[in-house]
Amino acid sequence: MRDKIRKKPKLFFSFLFILLLIVIFYSATVGTVDITFQRVFAIILSETPLVERWFPTFEGPHRTIVINLRLPRILLGVIVGSSLAVSGTSMQGIFKNPLASPFILGVSAGGGMGAAVGIYIGISYYLLPIFSFIAALGTVILVFALGRVRGKTDIATLLLAGLAMNFLMSGLTNYIRYISPPEKEFHLRILAFMFGTLNGSIWREVHFSLPVMVIGIALVFAYSKELNLFQMGEESAMQLGVEVEKTKMIQLFTSSLLAATMVAFTGIIGFVGLMMPHAARLIVGPEHKKLIPTSALFGGIFLVICDTISRMMGEIPVGIVTVLLGSPFFIYLLLRNRGDTGW
Repeated sequence: MRDKIRKKPKLFFSFLFILLLIVIFYSATVGTVDITFQRVFAIILSETPLVERWFPTFEGPHRTIVINLRLPRILLGVIVGSSLAVSGTSMQGIFKNPLASPFILGVSAGGGMGAAVGIYIGISYYLLPIFSFIAALGTVILVFALGRVRGKTDIATLLLAGLAMNFLMSGLTNYIRYISPPEKEFHLRILAFMFGTLNGSIWREVHFSLPVMVIGIALVFAYSKELNLFQMGEESAMQLGVEVEKTKMIQLFTSSLLAATMVAFTGIIGFVGLMMPHAARLIVGPEHKKLIPTSALFGGIFLVICDTISRMMGEIPVGIVTVLLGSPFFIYLLLRNRGDTGW
């Protein structure tokens, strides 16, 4: 089966895209108010440019629920899932390690610390992503500065710097929680961010994160050939004409920017950037022109499914669902495909 998929990747991509659309439409039916799949389908298409004239205009509570409440949340889930998956794919390619993830350089810990500071000083909900983004990006820049050795980015030093910043930012976050007021709501806001949630997503977040996702994924995809050559080692890649330092800096910074943007809006949603690239690699192989779009589609589908389950279970943080679903599936993939990971 995998050989057939690898020979006809476009057909497989088409299947994944159709599956993503089905998951989106189905997810929009789930909630405290039951809405049929057919009605959701008609409502969404009636608001879609170029095809809206073929469908009647809907008014009333069902349209409000689908368009203003559920659809922004679902689309943000697609954007975040795809971005984290591609970010993980790039990180794993640069580090030549299937255990690398978008948060390896301290993005998540920095974003969490920024959110905790924002919540502690009492900023509004709408300004919280700005605090988180600045802290996440600042952490990554500091890690990059620490990881530069004699004008070059040393991977081992970069990893150690990322590990150190993860511990430091997590420690600061825990300290803020320790000295914070005892009110339950305060701690719930921090916990919601630390576990990751799509609850309360709005169209403005979709409009801001979508171009970041498109540009970021396009930039990672543009370096598909270089990422393939990186698997042979930096020296071999350099001999084959790859600008190693430039490629590392662009890829690492782009991946971190993708992760930092998504963390700012949804909090820390783990496992997507670790598992989805690996699952995609087991199916389509290590060639990045196939691997990157497959990871993006896998990530979007997976996160929307996890968020749908979180709503069915009473709005538990989606980050908990990704771990509970992802870990057993990841172990299954590893046991089923031992020795055939493409690395």
